[in-house]
Amino acid sequence: MSLPLILTALVSISMSVVLLLSLTDVNAVTVNNTHFSVNVLDNWAYRETNDPISVEFGRGPELGLVPSEFNDFLLNTSKVLSGEEIQNEGAYSIISLDTDYPYRNVPLETYTQYNINLSKVKIFSKENTTIDGEPAVKIHRTARNNLTNLEVTDYYIVHNSKPYFLQYAANVKDFQKYLPQFEQMVKTFKFVR
Repeated sequence: MSLPLILTALVSISMSVVLLLSLTDVNAVTVNNTHFSVNVLDNWAYRETNDPISVEFGRGPELGLVPSEFNDFLLNTSKVLSGEEIQNEGAYSIISLDTDYPYRNVPLETYTQYNINLSKVKIFSKENTTIDGEPAVKIHRTARNNLTNLEVTDYYIVHNSKPYFLQYAANVKDFQKYLPQFEQMVKTFKFVR
């Protein structure tokens, strides 16, 4: 083995250990609503859409999350969490009952394929997994609407015949930075039984 290869491996391992140690030191707040709960890390701000009026008009429950580092979202509350808003920098997550999907009691694969087919995307990876003991599908993909500077990770789940999604989207330069934090929050996701 060559010295540069060994040094590269050591640096990579060291960075991974530092990242893991920094994640274990982060505190979290548990957000509960009528459908699910999740531990939100202290360095992420969140807003809930769970009020009766929003739910009556077909929204929610929905949890929008933004790393606190991206103050634009926190200072301008009229900004919508969208790919257009984070093309140059930023990240966000949305965790929600999917009220845009009109059907209930559908197979998970059908719900997943529906989401993949919404618009042309490039799939980097697709894997079966579980969330809170429920079968789920994890997709790593490009963003929709020709937003080429973004990457997205989606989890799709059908629980009690209702479709849910957990989504993380970020500018390509911020994607790897916040992905481990998003994954840490996904591990705490629980359905309200």
